[in-house]
Amino acid sequence: MHVGNKYFYLAIFYCLIGVQGRLAQAIPIDVKADFYFGPDISRNQACDNARETAKSKAIAMVTGEKVSFDQQLQCYQPSKRGDERKCEVNQNSSVLVEGRITKSETISETVKTVPGAQVCTVLMVVDVAPPSVEADPSFDLQLELNRSNFRQGDSLSIRVSPTSPMFIQIFNWRSAFNKDNVVKIFPNDIDKDNYITKSITIPAKNSDAKYSLELDWDAPIGYDKDFMNESIIVVASKKPIQWLSVYDIQRFKEKLMEIPLNQRRVVQRSYLLLK
Repeated sequence: MHVGNKYFYLAIFYCLIGVQGRLAQAIPIDVKADFYFGPDISRNQACDNARETAKSKAIAMVTGEKVSFDQQLQCYQPSKRGDERKCEVNQNSSVLVEGRITKSETISETVKTVPGAQVCTVLMVVDVAPPSVEADPSFDLQLELNRSNFRQGDSLSIRVSPTSPMFIQIFNWRSAFNKDNVVKIFPNDIDKDNYITKSITIPAKNSDAKYSLELDWDAPIGYDKDFMNESIIVVASKKPIQWLSVYDIQRFKEKLMEIPLNQRRVVQRSYLLLK
């Protein structure tokens, strides 16, 4: 992706949660989770992933954080004329969530075949110890992208609608890469004001800071799929916080955990980048 003469790379992100402070008595949570998978993943691995997703959902329900689990079948028309319509499993291959689970029990596990894939569904009871500091339910935002599927050269537009004044940082996580895969795209050298009190669109249509966010296809060596899952991350905070321009995912996760739960809100939206 490029912004004017500056290049910013997009990535997938699956929401990160930090549980801070001392933890109280565990709360039992009934939770259901699905994991879609193709022939490259075994049934056992798929159901293990479904269980990890269920645990992440349980933690999110207790902490009040938002976690995105975009696991669904995506169908698209390949770029070459005459090619048949393709369907691929679009899923969050890993969900990074921090929290204390004292006990978990799988109630049921089923695998069904759906067009183009299979899905493992688990029902679980997960005991989660809540954090001493709870999230602020009145400090929230809505995040919208102009499209869900993009091709190289398409322009991305991001709309953020806050419930209260906040400082925002916008990142992308390119999960196909192992290093330097979380990149800040806003604020940037062209558009620097990240304090918002009402709905805004980035890049702004009527602004002195004229630039565009255009997507580039840049896959790791050996990547053999015709699509990549990428995602926009918005980190909102009540106070201004300094961020680096590039992170590895683990360091990004650690940075988020340094912000108290009631001082931040993290929201992400994923999309499909087609070759």
